[in-house]
Amino acid sequence: MGHNPTSGILSVERRKEIYAVASKYDVIIVEDDPYWYLQYPSAVVEEAKSRGSEVPPSPPTYKPAKSSGYPFLDSLTPSFLSVDTEGRVIRLDTFSKTIAPGCRLGWITAQPAIIERLLRITEVTTQQPSGFVQSTVAELIMGEQPAAARSAFAALTSRQKQTFEGWQVDGWVRWLEGLRGVYERRMNRMCTILDEGSIQLKQSTPRSADDADWGVVSKTKLYEFDWPRGGMFIWLKLRLETHPLWMATGGHRVPLLDGERLSTALMFLATKQPYRVLVSPGLIFSATPAIRAERGWAYFRLCFAAETEENVDLCAQRLADAIQRFWKIKKVEEVEELLGTSSRPRTRRGSRGSVTWVPLWVADTHDVAQRWERRDEFDELRYKCACEEEKARPGGKKSSTSHTVTYTASVLSLENFL
Repeated sequence: MGHNPTSGILSVERRKEIYAVASKYDVIIVEDDPYWYLQYPSAVVEEAKSRGSEVPPSPPTYKPAKSSGYPFLDSLTPSFLSVDTEGRVIRLDTFSKTIAPGCRLGWITAQPAIIERLLRITEVTTQQPSGFVQSTVAELIMGEQPAAARSAFAALTSRQKQTFEGWQVDGWVRWLEGLRGVYERRMNRMCTILDEGSIQLKQSTPRSADDADWGVVSKTKLYEFDWPRGGMFIWLKLRLETHPLWMATGGHRVPLLDGERLSTALMFLATKQPYRVLVSPGLIFSATPAIRAERGWAYFRLCFAAETEENVDLCAQRLADAIQRFWKIKKVEEVEELLGTSSRPRTRRGSRGSVTWVPLWVADTHDVAQRWERRDEFDELRYKCACEEEKARPGGKKSSTSHTVTYTASVLSLENFL
C-alpha cells in the first residue's frame, strides 16, 4: 500500500492473482505495509477535476467478511492477509509512519509457526526494541492504566496474557483517520499546484509586421505523474526529451547532455535561489544498474508529509517554477555551469595541503536555504580552523592548552552550520 516511491496501491483482484501464483510455486509473501493506513480515496476524483477529464467510475467497494468494528479500517483496501488461506503471508507494520520516524518499533502478523521462528531469530540477532519506546507507544495507545488493572494483568498466565483484550484502540483508530486526512489534504494541494505548472506555453515570434497581430502558441509537457493513491510521495516523471538541449553536444567537461546530466542539472538548479527545494533523484531507487541507466534519471520523488500545508504550497510552486525556468535554458554552457559548480568539491590551499568542502545533502527545506547561502562562509571558517590547528602545532608537536581553547572555539562556531 502506498508503495515507496510510486505511491501505488494493489487492488484486491491483483492481490488474489499474485497469491494464486505464490500458492502454485509455494512462495512466501512478505507484505511490508508501513503506509497501509495512508490511503487516499479522493485522489481519483480530484485528479480528474484538476485535469479537466471525465471522472472514472469508482472501483468496486470491498466489504470484509468480518468487520473490524471501525468503518475507517473497513474502508481501506485490505492486505494479503484477507486472501491468505494457507498461512503464507507475513505482514510487517510499523509505528514509524504514524507516530514518530525514530521510534523503530513495529509488529509482524503471520501464522504461529512463522512467528515462533522469527521470535527465535530476534533473540540472537536484533534483540529487543527500545524498552523506553515500547512503554511510550503502549501508553499512547492504551492510555494510563489503573493500578488494579496492571495488577490483574500481571497475575494472568502467559496464555491468558496473549488473549488479554483490555487495550482500547478507539483513540488509536481516530488518530490514524485524522492523520490520513491531514496527509490527504497536503497531497491534494501539492498535486494541484504541480498540475498547473506541468505545461509550458510558448508563442511564436512574428516574422514580419503583417504577422504581428497573431501567433502560434505551442504547449510543451514538462513532466507527468499520477496522484498518489496512498503513502507519502509523488513520483514525478520528467519529460526531458522535450527539453531544447536534449542530447545536445557539450564541451570538454560534459560531452553530451543526455537524460542523466539534464536531470542532475535540474536538481541542482532547484536548490539555488529563489527556489531552494530538494528532491530525491529517481536514480537512487533504481533496482538494477540497467534501470538506472535506462530510465532512473527521469524521475524525482517528492515528499508532502514532512511539511505544513502552507509550506507544501510554497515548495510545490517553487519546484514548478524551477522546472519552468530549466526548460527555458538554451545554452549548453549554462547547463555545464550547473553541473560543474554544483557537483565539483571546492578546494582551498593551506600550509599542510588542501581543505575540501563537499556539499552536504540535508532534508529540511527551511534549513537548506540558510545553509546554502552560508556555504562560502562555512568553507572559509573550516579553512581558518585548519590554519589555527597548524599554527598551534609548532614542529609537529602535540597542541598546547592555548591551542585547545582556540580549536574548541572554532569547533563551537562550526556547529552553527551543521
